[in-house]
Amino acid sequence: MHRFIMITMTLCVLILASALAWAAVEAPTDLKLGPPEGMRVSKPLVNFSHGKHNAAKIECTTCHHNWDGKSEVRSCSTPACHDQPGKKGTTAFYTAFHSKKSETSCLGCHKIVKKDGKPVPVSCKACHAK
Repeated sequence: MHRFIMITMTLCVLILASALAWAAVEAPTDLKLGPPEGMRVSKPLVNFSHGKHNAAKIECTTCHHNWDGKSEVRSCSTPACHDQPGKKGTTAFYTAFHSKKSETSCLGCHKIVKKDGKPVPVSCKACHAK
């Protein structure tokens, strides 16, 4: 009886793991981060690697903070997210990436990681490479 329970539990775990892997979100590997349509930029777009961030065990909801885990993942430049021009306010596109006081902005997170001695870009030219 004990053996039957162990085999049944093992099969349940394998089925659950398979279902979770099948339902996992497939993030694009590399992309360029850019502003919402119609917004001017003064620096080159940023090359972004989901692979490096996944390897660092960063949860999707750290950056995609409004994502419910079920619906389609939206970019920061999606209307009603960070689609406002300028450098002030939580919905400003610039703020989403450059706020030094936020752990969820690119620059804020990278500054924290840099303090831990890890090699991450924190300068303008390091992210906005020509």
